[in-house]
Amino acid sequence: MASINMQQCFVRNEQLKHYPTITIDSIPSKFQLIISSTSNMFGKCLFVLIMFILNLVHGRAIMYSSLDSVFTLKIKSFLFFLIGNWMFITFYFRYNHKLIKQIDEHLKGLQIDFDYETRKYFWTRTTLYRWFIRAYYIFSFIIRYCYELYTWSVKDRSKLSSEVAFKRSIIFYFLLFICAPVAYFKHFCQIYIEVDLPILAQTAVQFNLIKLKKLLNETTKDEKSLNLNAIKNIRHKYLLSCRLVDQINEVMSPALFFLFTNFIINTCNLSYTLLYTEQSYMSKCYNLIQNSFSLVGALLSTYSSIKIHDQSLESLATVYKLSLKTNSIRTLNEISLFLNHKEMGFTLGGMFMLTTSSLSTLFSIFITIVFALPTFAS
Repeated sequence: MASINMQQCFVRNEQLKHYPTITIDSIPSKFQLIISSTSNMFGKCLFVLIMFILNLVHGRAIMYSSLDSVFTLKIKSFLFFLIGNWMFITFYFRYNHKLIKQIDEHLKGLQIDFDYETRKYFWTRTTLYRWFIRAYYIFSFIIRYCYELYTWSVKDRSKLSSEVAFKRSIIFYFLLFICAPVAYFKHFCQIYIEVDLPILAQTAVQFNLIKLKKLLNETTKDEKSLNLNAIKNIRHKYLLSCRLVDQINEVMSPALFFLFTNFIINTCNLSYTLLYTEQSYMSKCYNLIQNSFSLVGALLSTYSSIKIHDQSLESLATVYKLSLKTNSIRTLNEISLFLNHKEMGFTLGGMFMLTTSSLSTLFSIFITIVFALPTFAS
């Protein structure tokens, strides 16, 4: 398919757009590898320092919770504190130099860089998703800072002594302008990688799908083009793609679990505060905007993950169509081995594979929880 497109461009005297080799190497990835579990002593110490700063930021809500505050808000702050720690610690052990080396080996085995259409598929989607993540974090950063500064400016500190008020001001500005940017950058790097990895898995499956569709088109014109070696070669590439997806799933499976958990906690808290607590108009708007950002991020990651499973099903459907083009027993046996291969995709915390049907079930459970909140509250 790539060669046909290139020939057409040459005939029209056009120049193909250059797409670089497929890689997830980026500044966030390099930074994460520096503080990964396989880094040197400097990287490990830097990770401990960053975790300490992150805990200062996440623990701020717990530190400032008073004894007469709403109990559910304490639970929410404590849950975010736990999720924030487990999310980064899990990523620290899963995303490291060993994983990157294994991914590179699988990519070399696939020889994925030699296909123009595959490189185009990867970079068009990667560029779009990366642009969205940058915009997402810039807007989130601006809105969060504006809200924090506004709430701090209108906060009543008349009952506090000047010394206590001064100390709290020092702590607030230290967390806001020193610790919070570090936390945002760490969050940004991790989400950046968690966006790149599913696209890389999609690209590997798409590479096989392109090869299968090309073989199906050639078989339609000439049935002799369908032979045992062609099927064996594509099945071998499909197996390598499956191993690559499984390797990436070691990182994405817990990441997706934390993403969904965070979104459910945010939504439940938003529903509860809107229904049962009094808030200012500014606080309501801020919570709605932040929850909308969380929803968009969850939908983006979910779509990107489910796409891998859909592509694998499309590949198997194409293989089945190929079985109708031959009467060779050996070729049909090879196709049968291909069709008996396990499903490909990401799992949600290792519990079940993330597919369209499982997502609809998960969404139904989530809606039930939201509507059951009034019962729990009463």
